[in-house]
Amino acid sequence: MLDRPAHIPAAITQVPLTFPWTNQISMRLDDFDGVPAHLGVALAKISYKGRLALALASLEWVVWRLSGWIDVRDAFERLEAAWALQVSVSEVRDLGLESVRDDLGVRGNPAGPLQEALMRLEILDLMFRKGKPQLSTKSGLCAVLALHVLPADSGFEDWLEKALVALAVTDPCAPDFDRRALRFDYSGEAAVPRAWFEDPTTPRDSESAAAQWDSFFATAHAGNNPYLVPVVLA
Repeated sequence: MLDRPAHIPAAITQVPLTFPWTNQISMRLDDFDGVPAHLGVALAKISYKGRLALALASLEWVVWRLSGWIDVRDAFERLEAAWALQVSVSEVRDLGLESVRDDLGVRGNPAGPLQEALMRLEILDLMFRKGKPQLSTKSGLCAVLALHVLPADSGFEDWLEKALVALAVTDPCAPDFDRRALRFDYSGEAAVPRAWFEDPTTPRDSESAAAQWDSFFATAHAGNNPYLVPVVLA
């Protein structure tokens, strides 16, 4: 299972779940028109894989927030597999949910926002596999969800701002990206390592990124995660 990153404070796992939660709030937080303008502008400056990576990093904040109140092992296994998507789609199983419950919209029930996070993960998986440009908006909505469930003093907003600024430099948007297109070919883009988000102000080159991915895949493999496909050696 994923270890808690240093930039996510351990204290957020124990803060009482006092944020409002209803099915109506769930729908509002997933409204494609609900991404703040400044966040949309910032996301438009970064690469397609960068937008996926930022979405996953934001969802990790959400899951760690809930981890002190509910079993999140499956969520972390799904997130770990989703990180691997950037490197090899063929080695990741479908992250779709078997069912969605509508009886979880109650304040203090961590199952509600956890299901919301997994629904976003399901859509990210689907969009990334198909190269859908709309993934950018879904990435923003992952940050919106995190802003709703995290305490104001969690540090998420400062981290998000730093990550967006840094990604615009290390992983800029491709000049041929068209948000109105049916599909975007992201095969030429570099994968953004999970570990880099520990300190997104740190410069990243291909050598350091490769080392971070090697470290990631040392534990992220089918033997430990049912959402990853075993690698068949020739």
